[in-house]
Amino acid sequence: MNREFIFIILCLSQMLAVRNAGAIELSSLLTQKGIIKFSADKVVYNDKTGVYDAHGNVKISKGNASVSAQHIVFNSKTYDILAEGKVRWTVENELIDANKLEINLNTQTGTIHNGYISIENGTYTIKGRVIKKLSDVHFIVEEGSLTTCKCDLGRPAWDITASHIDATLGSYATVNNAVFKAKGLPLLYVPWATVPVKTNRVSGLLIPNYSYSTINGFAITIPYFWAISQDKDATFYFDAMTKRGLGAGSDFRYAKTANDSGEFNVRYFKELFLPYKRDRFSIGANYYQDIYAGFFSKGLLNYYSDRLYLNDFSTLLEKSSVEYVESKFTLQRNFNDADALVSLIYLEDMWSPNNDATLQQLPFGSFSYFPVRIMPVLPLYAEFNTNIENFIRADPALSKGQRYGLIPGLYLPFTIGDYLYFNSEAQYRAYFYNAGIYGIYKPGNILSSHLSAEISTKLSRVLPIEIGALKAVKHIASPFASISSDHTLISNELYGFDEVENSPLEARSVNFGIRNSFIGKTKPYENMVSYPVIGRFDIYSGYNLIKTARTLTGTTENIKPFSPINLALVLQPPSFFNTNINMSIDPATLSLTQTTVIESTNDTRGDSLSLSYSYARSVLSSINAYLNFALTGHLSFYGSANYSFYDHSMIQAVYGVKLGTNANCWNIDASFIQRPLTPQYNTISVYLTLTGLGTIGR
Repeated sequence: MNREFIFIILCLSQMLAVRNAGAIELSSLLTQKGIIKFSADKVVYNDKTGVYDAHGNVKISKGNASVSAQHIVFNSKTYDILAEGKVRWTVENELIDANKLEINLNTQTGTIHNGYISIENGTYTIKGRVIKKLSDVHFIVEEGSLTTCKCDLGRPAWDITASHIDATLGSYATVNNAVFKAKGLPLLYVPWATVPVKTNRVSGLLIPNYSYSTINGFAITIPYFWAISQDKDATFYFDAMTKRGLGAGSDFRYAKTANDSGEFNVRYFKELFLPYKRDRFSIGANYYQDIYAGFFSKGLLNYYSDRLYLNDFSTLLEKSSVEYVESKFTLQRNFNDADALVSLIYLEDMWSPNNDATLQQLPFGSFSYFPVRIMPVLPLYAEFNTNIENFIRADPALSKGQRYGLIPGLYLPFTIGDYLYFNSEAQYRAYFYNAGIYGIYKPGNILSSHLSAEISTKLSRVLPIEIGALKAVKHIASPFASISSDHTLISNELYGFDEVENSPLEARSVNFGIRNSFIGKTKPYENMVSYPVIGRFDIYSGYNLIKTARTLTGTTENIKPFSPINLALVLQPPSFFNTNINMSIDPATLSLTQTTVIESTNDTRGDSLSLSYSYARSVLSSINAYLNFALTGHLSFYGSANYSFYDHSMIQAVYGVKLGTNANCWNIDASFIQRPLTPQYNTISVYLTLTGLGTIGR
């Protein structure tokens, strides 16, 4: 009797544990196999049908998929789930919130009622009265909406509502009776449309660009994107301008690895109307390629059909006004202690009617052996550099030819005690020429020596400065003095290739100055300390020990005993402004000969201001300014100006306004680019960007 009573008690206990479990893990066969995890406040199980009827904080998970709700009916034989009440479904990068969910745990397909789907961490959001999940990427939505704006369950910054949406992630969504809304306000109705919903790259048409200008007229660019593979893609363009003609182009990109990548582009434009009827084109490339056994190659190609191409087709001042366009190919091999390279450098003079006078290096080769210690007793280091250069010009009346250079060197650095640092250097420079004009070449040589020595020390102290997160500043002062001597042994048959030939025959100078660095101690957070470099100030000059003269292109220049006084100041405290100043002062007249000032500041609101001023006596003087003012969290004004004191005119001015959202769900950028010297290039641009869909404008 006792045994039977104990058996009945054990059975009742097991039944109670299954039928009314308080937040327990059910030990079903599925759970034991690790296939499904199932928990709830209360569960009723039907052994015949295999159906679990669970209530209260119910959660079922299998692999990377899980569903939670207040009430779930789960069929352990078919894996069908009916969930109601605060339903949440998660699987990898997909999140579903709904009032009711009917889904199969194996196929992860089913129907969502009054649901909200967030995909790729909110990159795409789909809402609907009824959403049919046909696969991981295919959804049918009735009476729903679509947006690429990351948002909560509240009203998004913009969305597209439609009576019917057929969306395939990584491709496109077809919408019927669609209305584009901004903050719930209807702005545009279309009976039918397709929009991209591309979490991955996919081939297809991109949003066209539209523009208007007095030179081009109405213009449209239609791009087509071709997703060739995971590491290669291409974009094709079709251009039409009502005042200029028709054009086409393409970009090809590949990125197999960081050491195997590149981009190639070509543009062609057929001008059909007067005053010009001509073919215009450009070809460009930029690549990096590992080859074999440590060899790698880098390449840069920029070629334009005519010298006005950048003026007519580029809105960027820096690019349209560039003087030289460079194309370069380099083959290089880095060793442990050496570096070998061969390069081809071609320059196109965009300011000259032709390129005949431009000096080209085709090719240039060098081998550099890095400093290595050659004596075990003394810290004596040796290095060796050699190069070969072939200079060419198209104009036969200008010099061209070859130059070979050999530059061995010795270095002796060491420390005297704990405070003095000494370094000496000795170099021998030998350049051999074979150059001339009209094909008549003559040999020439430049043989010179260079000796130098420097001694310095370091003094430091800690300044107890407390400003915000800045708790202290360490000032390190490094005064130094050096002496150098350059002596030219042979210098004949000079060809004017570069500064190597314009060096003085004799130069002996003493250089002196002091380098100052400031290191801050900051506590950006309670338990964190950092030591950033917050400033630097250097001042240095020199004195020529010999006073001589050299003849340059028929004129004689006296070498002044004191070299310019150079000052360099950098301030970058852990706050909101940065300062960078470089000055050169003529010691004889105490007048500025060259100045560069760069000042920038910003705050947490998004306001920013930068000013840059450059001055070189008798050559160039200009100022550049940029201002961005955040009127609100969504609206900001910006402007920039480039003014030349040399020409006493404004080169370019930009005025613009940006309107958008904090999360950049959408933004509008409208600007006016003014060029007073060339008013035909004044440009009005308006951009509308919808995150995930693209940009409209030019």
